[in-house]
Amino acid sequence: MTSTTSKLRLPVFLLLGALAFAAGLTLARLWLAEWQVDGFRQEAFFAERFQAYARQIGVRLETGEPRFVLASGRDDGNFEDDEGMDRYGSRDQSGETGRSIRVRVSQPGSRQGDRLARELAIDFSPSGRPRSLHWALPGWGRFQNFGGPTATPEELAGLARGLLHPGESLGGLETIGLAGSPIFLAAIQGSSPPEHLQLQSGAGGNMFLSRFPGTLAKGRVRLERLRFSELLLLATPPFLRLLAVGVLFVVLLSKGRIDVVNGSILAALTLAASLVPALTRASNMAEVLPALIGAGAGALWVFLIWSAGESFLRAADPSFTTSLDALRAGRLGPRGGRSLLYGLSLGAALAGLELAAHALAARLPDAWPESASVGLPVFSSGQNPFGNGIALAGGLVVVIAVMRRIVPPKYAPAAAILASAILLGPLRIHPYPLELAGNLAVIAPLILLGRRFGLTTLLTASLTSFLLPAAALSAWHLYWLPGTFVATAGSVTAILALGMIGLRRPDQVELERLKPPPFIRRLEEERRIRYEMGLLARMQVGLLPTRLPNIEGWEIAARSLLATEAGGDLYDFLQDDAGRLWIAAGDVAGHGYSCAIVHAMTTAALASLVTPERTPAEVLGQVDKVLRRGGHRNFASLVLMLFDPATGKALLSNAGHPYPLALFDGAVSEIEISGLPLGQGPARRYEDISIQIPPGGVLVFCSDGLFEAVDWSANPYGFDRPQEVLRTLENRSAAEIVEALLHDWQKHLRSEEPPDDTTVVVVKRVNASDTY
Repeated sequence: MTSTTSKLRLPVFLLLGALAFAAGLTLARLWLAEWQVDGFRQEAFFAERFQAYARQIGVRLETGEPRFVLASGRDDGNFEDDEGMDRYGSRDQSGETGRSIRVRVSQPGSRQGDRLARELAIDFSPSGRPRSLHWALPGWGRFQNFGGPTATPEELAGLARGLLHPGESLGGLETIGLAGSPIFLAAIQGSSPPEHLQLQSGAGGNMFLSRFPGTLAKGRVRLERLRFSELLLLATPPFLRLLAVGVLFVVLLSKGRIDVVNGSILAALTLAASLVPALTRASNMAEVLPALIGAGAGALWVFLIWSAGESFLRAADPSFTTSLDALRAGRLGPRGGRSLLYGLSLGAALAGLELAAHALAARLPDAWPESASVGLPVFSSGQNPFGNGIALAGGLVVVIAVMRRIVPPKYAPAAAILASAILLGPLRIHPYPLELAGNLAVIAPLILLGRRFGLTTLLTASLTSFLLPAAALSAWHLYWLPGTFVATAGSVTAILALGMIGLRRPDQVELERLKPPPFIRRLEEERRIRYEMGLLARMQVGLLPTRLPNIEGWEIAARSLLATEAGGDLYDFLQDDAGRLWIAAGDVAGHGYSCAIVHAMTTAALASLVTPERTPAEVLGQVDKVLRRGGHRNFASLVLMLFDPATGKALLSNAGHPYPLALFDGAVSEIEISGLPLGQGPARRYEDISIQIPPGGVLVFCSDGLFEAVDWSANPYGFDRPQEVLRTLENRSAAEIVEALLHDWQKHLRSEEPPDDTTVVVVKRVNASDTY
């Protein structure tokens, strides 16, 4: 039963996705203006209208054929009233007003008195009535909207005649300033329903004219909403997104934790999808550079957001894998095939959901879509379904990775869904609560099912949600959009075919692990080293005494602070068969594996060599031989003391360790006894010195980490300061002396990290008068 259910799950998902898309298409056909246009006339009809209007406004067209493009109702380069546009467009079946599809016809030409060739572009409604008119320099010249010499109101009014329908006339011009540039409004007398005209001129004599639904008063309100400060506010979210992704990319790059292979492939796909159609439509070199820059900017954004998101997710999750690597390596198998097909079904469902959301917004009172359900032209230098889909998926990956870092795992998915709906949601609907609800409905399944089925599913679903509506609309207008239909429907078919091919291939194709990106291999090596260093550190700590000796009349205290995972400081307490106590304090040079091995060898050698017959010097000589035989490059310093607790007599020998400090009768001094470190250099012999520890006397053994630690200005703690501190501690216990020395040492360091391990061992002979 379980096997049968598993086999049926994928077909059921595909069927549900197809049904959801069909339902969304049905609602779009019922309520969205851009989906209600049937029976578009052919190019010859619009060419004739275009030529007639050109003659009417005195434009002499150059020889050659005009260019034709299907465009969305929103005009390029103009500020439109979304509320008025969509409220008319959602209810006007004719497509004369509102967000209906328009035919944009353009051709170079000239007017009497012009010194530069310009391009005339007129947007026509499906029935052939003009909706907007552009008279501008080609290429970059058309973007010169602000500043510089502009056309006179009379010149604008002359062009405006080309946008008037039979029986209409132009009212008086009214000037409104916007971002330092004058914009003229004029009522269209005789229009039904009421409409007005917006006229705008830029530097170089460029002129832009558009018809808008609503009265002249409505036009004033619309422009008042679009003051420069509000335009700046509208541009802020995209700028902040670009800044955040750019910073994340640079941080990952600086740490060597970035992989750009998949991002480069997806960016190349986006660049080709934007550039090829744009260059095909370019009529001269003046239009090539803007196309290149627009397509390059879109591809760069895809490269940055995908590379940063995928790399950040890989770095955060060591077990992260993606079928994209298998697809790129030609090793797509059943797992990858299922990821593609689940993504296809999810994308179809989301496409239907987005169409339904636009349709419902157009139908509900006091609500409207603020963008077309399918932007036309589908492929342009500024955007295309591939770039939009990849950017959405990449943004989701970034948000998911960030939330996994800053939010507890239990709440990370919900936080990612909410943040993505606010920052990345594809729907633009008025009012905002309706937009947020729609984006939550779209983003939640993308993130949840993406987490369930993988990154390939997330990317495929995001792409499909943009490709399918474009494929359906281009199929509806196949005469005008054959290339768009082939590109979009062909891409969806290719995804379906790849998924089916993957399902039919054997599981062995994907069993062998794919070679991860170089930075992942470095991270895995770093994690392995950290794990092993942790084991070494635990081994080092395990070699230190777990309990301090408890000897009547004596106090012994010790503390060792590790600076790295596996340092070299050691201390030990050993009792021989004669009942005498041996105290060792040492330091192995370096850090890491070899240091830990020499540390263990030294500790083991001491345990086996300490006997009543030997002196500290003899034991050090034998330990030196043991370390030399081991063949390691690390050397060790070691001070060894043998003392009789009953008499306080002691023998000391030193192999390159810092001199012990003695606090006897209120005076602090160093016990100077020299000797070369163990394990390296020429053969050597060690000497013993005899000392008497008086009642109340204190011996302190410190590693060089105490003396050599430096503060923020590179001043070392030094040898004099601990002696000064020790002079004030004569009446303190051994444990208090250790803590007081380390406290003063840390006070010197402040916020600086110690470069080496630091160990302090204190031996004190208790005075009968000592009270703590």
